[in-house]
Amino acid sequence: MDLLTSHQRKLHAYICTLMLGDAAAADVLQDTNIDLWAKIGEYDFGRPFLPWAFSFARQRVMAFRKSQSRSRLLFSEAAMARIEEECSRLAEEADTRMAALQNCLKKLNERQRYLIDERYDARTSVKMLAARLGESAHNVASQLHRIRASLARCIDVTLAAEERA
Repeated sequence: MDLLTSHQRKLHAYICTLMLGDAAAADVLQDTNIDLWAKIGEYDFGRPFLPWAFSFARQRVMAFRKSQSRSRLLFSEAAMARIEEECSRLAEEADTRMAALQNCLKKLNERQRYLIDERYDARTSVKMLAARLGESAHNVASQLHRIRASLARCIDVTLAAEERA
């Protein structure tokens, strides 16, 4: 269940890409989720989940395309395969960047971590955060900007080191 729910946005984006943003993408996602849930017993937990899920989504999109064969905005099988490859690559890259971000977040000092947690996890506005801290909103926004820049550099350094290894 956790795998399925944590990848919903990526699955939806993939389906929307294949369907050119067709409003029926939500229905296709729902059908894909049903298929995935029904076949979860066949999933090899030692392999990445997203490529496996993309294959179900692709089948559902193809079934939808077949039912809507009058539409002119359809991708060829080769184009769909290329999109699937690229979406899988981007999802893997996003997962790698997320892991690097998690490591970089651990390197923040207590104040920086508090600001990031409050702003992004608690979704506290900069204005409200500044009021809590007794600082100007401009000052808090500047601190957050510097922290984000530092995190971005840390991620880039981490990924570059992994590529060399």
